[in-house]
Amino acid sequence: NNMIALKNTTTTLALLVSSTATVGAFTTPRTSFGPSIISAPVLQLQPIAQRTCVSTPLQLLKNDMTTAESKPLLKAVENPADIDNGKNDLIAPTIYALYTAALIYIIYQLRDAIVAPTLGSFALSFVTGALIWDNLIISIGSFFFKDIDTNPKKYQILKWLSYPRFTFHAVGVPLQCITVAEMGKFAGVGFLQSDIVQIGIMVAAVALAIADRVKFAKSPGIEQTIWDKPPFGALERDLVKFGYVEPDFAYVIPAIILALSNLLVGIAALKAGTDPEVAKWMIFAGLSALIGNALPGNINTFSGNLGEAGMQFGLLQAARIVFGWM
Repeated sequence: NNMIALKNTTTTLALLVSSTATVGAFTTPRTSFGPSIISAPVLQLQPIAQRTCVSTPLQLLKNDMTTAESKPLLKAVENPADIDNGKNDLIAPTIYALYTAALIYIIYQLRDAIVAPTLGSFALSFVTGALIWDNLIISIGSFFFKDIDTNPKKYQILKWLSYPRFTFHAVGVPLQCITVAEMGKFAGVGFLQSDIVQIGIMVAAVALAIADRVKFAKSPGIEQTIWDKPPFGALERDLVKFGYVEPDFAYVIPAIILALSNLLVGIAALKAGTDPEVAKWMIFAGLSALIGNALPGNINTFSGNLGEAGMQFGLLQAARIVFGWM
């Protein structure tokens, strides 16, 4: 019995030792490897957190990160207008420079085309000159005034150069309706044969021009156009120009009236059949302006000015006939 008891005691002790060893086998590693397991991911994740800082700008500010990699990301978050569109900065202003060159060609041709000067021919030349100034200032501003955010003197210079853009354009566009009326009269459009109608169009055009400038005088004026809205890859983001502080649909009404007048009078002239060539060029002028200004989104920044140049080109061809032989 003593031997059996001793044997049982030995067995029990062996089991206890085994149990203790077994527990140790599972508990000891947790204690010894635990800190390593916890700390290793932290060491691995720390640089990843830094690289994905664009989604956590507040954390970047808190940590005062100054690495070359994080600065542009933080800047992009702080000021969306500074996000680079990934395109060559010279493309957008070069397009406007080309528009300017095309309009200079048109006004040069108008000088020789207009043999019999009238109020309508003067309005055509004036609007062409206004569009030259419009495109020229946008082009120059985008080439040489990119630092106006940090250069107050350049900001003021470009702002004052931009005021005539809006004034010449706003005054000239309604007056060009007189040009359309004179061309329509030449092309045989019935109601435009009346002198009373011609005078009425002149008065309405002048009144519309004055009303537009009175409205502008009461407005907050103009300010630099800030490209802080998507799409951030738009080409227009490379343009440095000014726009209305409070854009209003009323400012574009004269342009719409002029484009529609060209189209409708051109169609009426085509039906009259007196001079189909003049009629076709007037329709071309109207469609150019309407389509160019109707295209959506950031495309309109370029297509609108192209449409205006197309309108002046169409009216130049009509002017060769109308003002060259009146």
